[in-house]
Amino acid sequence: SFSGVSERSSLIELAPTELLTRRLRLRPPRRSDAAPLQEAIEETLDQLVPYLPWARPGHSRAETRRYLRASRIAWARRTSFEFVLETPASGAILGIASLHRIDWLRRCAGMGYWVRRSRFGQGLATEAGEALLGHAFDALVLHRIEALVAPSNKPSQRVVEKLGFTCEGLARDAELIGNVFVDHLQYSMLSSDRLDGARAEA
Repeated sequence: SFSGVSERSSLIELAPTELLTRRLRLRPPRRSDAAPLQEAIEETLDQLVPYLPWARPGHSRAETRRYLRASRIAWARRTSFEFVLETPASGAILGIASLHRIDWLRRCAGMGYWVRRSRFGQGLATEAGEALLGHAFDALVLHRIEALVAPSNKPSQRVVEKLGFTCEGLARDAELIGNVFVDHLQYSMLSSDRLDGARAEA
């Protein structure tokens, strides 16, 4: 209904734009992020190329600037929320986490993340994912969060499974990576799953 959409719009206006966890600050991207983000991408590019459609060999500073510009526009339009992951003390950029493909009528969104190579294996993607889920369900009042993960990307599978996502099956030709369609495992979490998990822990 119109009143429901209007109410959600008001909630989104009040939603925080920065999220803090024990080791991370998640914040909107800035123009000044171009150089440090490019450095993080270059450090991690070999690991990103097989799984992310935007990550191509030779990824340039100009492409990073275009990404930052598009991300700021998407924030303004509320179609996607790309968060820069940084250390609160130093402001060093550690990666990106996002809520994207947001469908406000269906109250669903996709979730994605990557962490720079020098910080692999420290649980930062899981920590960022937990913050995103809290934001999605509590602040944005979304109902369903989806994550598409390549079958060969075992670390990412471990992240979504630790977060409590349910694997719904194989989505055929779900992503276009370097001009090749690839299958992905489709995971989801519902707001009710999170409530059930909280009750189980209580």
